[in-house]
Amino acid sequence: MTNKGIDIMGDALPSRAWKDSFEARMFQGYIAGLKAYWGGELYRQVVSQATSLPVSEMAELEEAMKPHVAYRLYAWLERRLQQLKWNGRWGFSTLVSEQKEALDGLIAKAPSDPHGNLILNADLKIPKYVLETSTHQQKGGLWAEATNAYALAWYTTGLSFSGTNPDELVDWYAALVKQACTDCELVPHVIIDMGCTGGRSTRAIKRALPDAELIGCDVCDGPLRHGYLRSSEERCAVTLAQWSAEDLGVADQSTDVVTSHWLYHEMPPSAIRASIAEAQRVLKPGGLFLAYDMFMVPGGLVGEWLHSGYAARNNEPYAHTLIHVDFKKELESMGFTNVKIELTSPQYASAGMPDQLPTKRLHYMSFISARLECVK
Repeated sequence: MTNKGIDIMGDALPSRAWKDSFEARMFQGYIAGLKAYWGGELYRQVVSQATSLPVSEMAELEEAMKPHVAYRLYAWLERRLQQLKWNGRWGFSTLVSEQKEALDGLIAKAPSDPHGNLILNADLKIPKYVLETSTHQQKGGLWAEATNAYALAWYTTGLSFSGTNPDELVDWYAALVKQACTDCELVPHVIIDMGCTGGRSTRAIKRALPDAELIGCDVCDGPLRHGYLRSSEERCAVTLAQWSAEDLGVADQSTDVVTSHWLYHEMPPSAIRASIAEAQRVLKPGGLFLAYDMFMVPGGLVGEWLHSGYAARNNEPYAHTLIHVDFKKELESMGFTNVKIELTSPQYASAGMPDQLPTKRLHYMSFISARLECVK
């Protein structure tokens, strides 16, 4: 097999310097086609069968659905397609690992024309909930090898779950952040974007609110190093810092907005509560807490059952617990007011909680906004 250096986005730049091949593109295209069948026709058949059953508990529904061939295939594909995507012969992780020496050299280099800052903390203790699982079935998650960040970036830019422009979801998120600030007449000077991985969401907020200082934080240094290269390439001046959401490296009452994009479904409830308390500490009175994640799942029992199955089959053990966290109660107990939760994404939006599932398998994204009570 002959590899040719390419860049999904069109430029041969260090942050996108992996190599692929005809075989790799065909392999990933085949997986994409199977995913379209899994999330379309097969998903609709499973939903139809599940909604017809006279059950009231998730365990009952799982037992009743086990004999159905459509569900058995749906569950098998949900698990195995992820494994093939990352770890198959031409999977993202497989091909990146074969280029480890070259990519390690690139990711260790600082840009010659840097934009923004990179703050690393070699002494940071990565939370146990990060270390104990290979999230998304990517071997070692994002923490074990710095070059794993290349595999994630390749997937995100080349074959995202949504099948759309990879910036569409983060631009949507950034627009929600900007609108939330506008709605409460807040002109933010400092925004912290928690769990930013490589800073794609952080850069989106910077584009939406260019006058604000943006700090994206994550516990894994590989994605932060990769994101620093990407930020310099995009000439987007953001700070990327190796902090956890439970221990932000800024002073009390120093921040106008604390936000996150697809972070909380990877955290246990105890860590979520700790991060809300940390947000309360760093926010100025009147500051905003904003979060975008899978907080709400439509479709009642069937929707929750499918979501729980996804969490188990994709090595995301806390995704199914997230929908049971009472964010309104948690936020209000820490002095936040005007708590709002809405189901919203470019693919799917709804007022309230719909009883019906959409006709295509999606991640159902929600946006939480709350304001820290002003001290009079």
